[in-house]
Parts: sequence; C-alpha cells; structure tokens
Amino acid sequence: MRRIYTAAEMRRAEQWAVNRGVSFEELMENAGQGVAKDLLKRINDGRLAKPHCVLIICGKGNNAGDGLVIARVLAEQSISVKLLFVLGHELSELAQLNLDRLAPFNIEFSDDADESLFNDEVDWIIDAVFGTGYIGELPEHVARVMALANQAEAYRITLDVSTGLNCDSGQLAEHTFDADLCYAFAAYKPAHFMPNGKSKSGEIICLDIGV
Repeated sequence: MRRIYTAAEMRRAEQWAVNRGVSFEELMENAGQGVAKDLLKRINDGRLAKPHCVLIICGKGNNAGDGLVIARVLAEQSISVKLLFVLGHELSELAQLNLDRLAPFNIEFSDDADESLFNDEVDWIIDAVFGTGYIGELPEHVARVMALANQAEAYRITLDVSTGLNCDSGQLAEHTFDADLCYAFAAYKPAHFMPNGKSKSGEIICLDIGV
C-alpha cells in the first residue's frame, strides 16, 4: 500500500520511530545512504552516466544533512563533490555532524553562488535546501540559485520535495527547483500527485528510511 504523508504526519512518523529506539541521526544516515545507493545502482545498470562532478546545494537543516551524507558516499566512490551553502554555515546539529565527517575528503565548499559553479563540469545537481516543512516564496538569493540550477546542463536530483514546492498544497514558488529525479523519504508527499508537484519532481522514488 502506498503511503502518503503530509509534512505534519511525516514529523509525527519520525518522532514515533525515534520513540521506538531509532535516532534522528540514523534516519538521516538511512536517507542519504539510500539515495546514494540507488544513484550508484543506476550508474552500474547504465541508466545514468557516472558523474565527473556533483554539486550539492545545501540549506542548514536536516535536508542539508541528508545531502551531506550523500556527499560522503559519493566521495568514497572517487566522485568529485562540490558543496554550495545558500543559508550560511550555522547548520543544524546533525547537519554539522555530517559536515564534520567530510573532513577526510577533498571537497570544495562555497557560500558564493557564482554562475561559474554551474558550469559544464557539473554533471549532477542535488537540491538539499528545504525539506517538507517549507512554505511560501523563496528568499531572493535562494531563488537566484534555483534559477541557475534550472538553467544548467546537468541532471537534477531533489530530496523529498523540490525547493520551492509546498509539500502539502503543491503551491510553487518562483524558480522552484526543476528535478529530473526525486527521492521521497518514508512516504510520498501530497504534492507528488498534484500537477504542480509532478511537474517539478520528475521520476519519484520512495525510499524506506526506517520510519
């Protein structure tokens, strides 16, 4: 049976899992590892070409933490990773933990959304800015980054819901991230089945993260 959770239902499901003994850190690790495992399988199956360089656009919360787990797994596979932090470097505790785990790897960090970041060298762009709880229009500088990402000649991947897409209502902000592939965590979200959400999600894969 297909599960569909609103943002509030997703928060309750995660808390229920934690009450059963699974930590939020484990849920984040499961999410990031699940995405990376599927992407690497697609490479092995010939459905995706192995990227020379992956740009991960990070916010500061747990969506960013998921992206940083993915960064670690890809770096372990000798894939070049660049990180762009669009909301500064004051990260959530779990996001910071996973940023610290990247210390052994040669990863380029930036908080300057210069157009040169979105060049032909970048094969994949991963959106790890806002998760299911974001509502409203995007901050101007985030909208600008999403516009650059949407214009880039790269394969675009989003985590749970595209930045700029309202998880529950399907409302789109200007310059919502336009994904080719979306990984939904634990359950699909209502917007995934609405015309606006479908248009910005591409192929949608639901991953079990232990919730």
